[in-house]
Amino acid sequence: MKYSLCIEPVFENVPFYDRIALAKEAGVDAIEFWNPCSYDTKKIGQICGQLGMAVAGCCVADQWDMRMNLPYDIVKKNVEKTIGLGKEMGCTTFIGLAGELECKVDSQKMVLIENLKRLSELCEREGVTIIIEALNSLYDHKGYYLDSSYVGFEIMKAVNSPNIKLLYDCYHMQLMEGNLVNSITNNIDYIGHFHSAGVPGRHEPEFGETNYPRIIKTIESLGYDRYFGLEYWPEMADNLQSIKDTLAYYNK
Repeated sequence: MKYSLCIEPVFENVPFYDRIALAKEAGVDAIEFWNPCSYDTKKIGQICGQLGMAVAGCCVADQWDMRMNLPYDIVKKNVEKTIGLGKEMGCTTFIGLAGELECKVDSQKMVLIENLKRLSELCEREGVTIIIEALNSLYDHKGYYLDSSYVGFEIMKAVNSPNIKLLYDCYHMQLMEGNLVNSITNNIDYIGHFHSAGVPGRHEPEFGETNYPRIIKTIESLGYDRYFGLEYWPEMADNLQSIKDTLAYYNK
């Protein structure tokens, strides 16, 4: 399995760009982060190149404001901007958010399907992947539309593009649904990235209720060849050791 680390919730007392070297020291294969507009993407690319680290992914530009259910021309322009930033650091995978629940009937799904279908041509031409993230609406993201992997997979099936996938966040889906192994097994072709954290609390995965070694063995058996991301807030004061312990736990 290839592992990526979201470097924003870890090493919070360390300057952002210095966290890349710490991620390498921790033993992950790649980094990821949130809004690319918040940082110097050229600098990230240079540091990663020097360290031999990949950028597994980042969010689309200004992801909390530029949701994927906005009018298509706005979405397209923002994705084009994001692709340009991605090229500066060798990143070709971008996380999109589905937006807040805006209607009583599920017309929002159709808006997302239409936007993503139209985007797929751009993504295929540019060789990039958009991954739409399902989030929990119970605790962290109340009011968020896409809080079900089942709906997410329906959207992926309707879009039917190798460049449009679902980001399967095990933390969020454990809270909303459970049944992770079966859900992943039945839909692995529609998954473009994984995130993980402990439930409850979003801290070290090994102290939560989710059996991550079982999940990872399942994913590996299905031939998945993308990244499995660590995105959690450590409770251990020694963040470096926390990440090393998590990787050891994942590989049990």
